[in-house]
Amino acid sequence: MDDEGQGVQEELEHDPLETARTHVGALLHHARMLRGEPGDVLDMALRTAQRAFAEIDACNTLLDAASERAHALARELEGRLAEGDSGAVPGILDELDTLAAKVAVSEAERQVVLRILGMEEAGAGDARTPADDRDPVPTLTAAGLPRVPSLYDAEQPGYGTLTDMMAAQEKSAAQRAAAHARRSAAVAEHMTEIVMRLADVSFSDPALNKEALTELRHSYALWLACADERRRDDN
Repeated sequence: MDDEGQGVQEELEHDPLETARTHVGALLHHARMLRGEPGDVLDMALRTAQRAFAEIDACNTLLDAASERAHALARELEGRLAEGDSGAVPGILDELDTLAAKVAVSEAERQVVLRILGMEEAGAGDARTPADDRDPVPTLTAAGLPRVPSLYDAEQPGYGTLTDMMAAQEKSAAQRAAAHARRSAAVAEHMTEIVMRLADVSFSDPALNKEALTELRHSYALWLACADERRRDDN
């Protein structure tokens, strides 16, 4: 391959936005060497392009910050639910809603800037996955949780002594408590996994965001119901 062909190949292997940014910088340098109106016009156009690239940088920064914050919120949510601290969870869910809304606005602005630059293709790697091809957000219902054993699951044996009866009741209570704990843990794990999924894709898929945030609200209601069932069973 000749030198010119090699240069073209190397350029294609670079990020299109970064390549365009380099070209703009070079053109701006030459524009400053020109005198008179043509140079001024070119200088103005190139400065506009530079501002557009600054907007794209701002979008990337917001996307990275949202992903980092969502990972932190996933860890916080996991800890709060493990502790049974339901009071902090609504605030976490509200912050996730806010992050998703900010990213949605930022990504819409990115697409506008790319169209102005005539570089829609540069955003092709971030194109939204069609709904039919995207893994659906997993859902969870009470039917999918571990079952709490009932006192009526099996015929109760006769008790020879009061001690035997108390021992059997204690065993049943322990089994039910363990089942309640497994149910709450399953919901907490489900919610944490959804937040991690949001963080891993940096909120970049609006359809996924809506489904995931809705499922989080439903799952939190399920977690509260499990906690309430456990309290009633303990009384």
